[in-house]
Amino acid sequence: FPFTEPSVEVDVSCFACGGCGCRLCKGTGWIEVLGAGIVNKKVLENCGIDSEEYSGLAFGIGIERLAMLKYGINNIKLLYQS
Repeated sequence: FPFTEPSVEVDVSCFACGGCGCRLCKGTGWIEVLGAGIVNKKVLENCGIDSEEYSGLAFGIGIERLAMLKYGINNIKLLYQS
């Protein structure tokens, strides 16, 4: 994650291929469902925030990927089609 340092992510085994590697997981066997990290000091400073006094935590859950897991959807584009 380019704006956090250090960063962490939570991955789950790909539900489409069972971890063997496919197009959905880009051959890795893993799907990222959550990312987080401490906001880089330069980001805070560029926003006019004193990075010596304040810090920030950024995080996000891949709600689309959780929905794909729950409903057995193997293409994220299907969630956005009318």
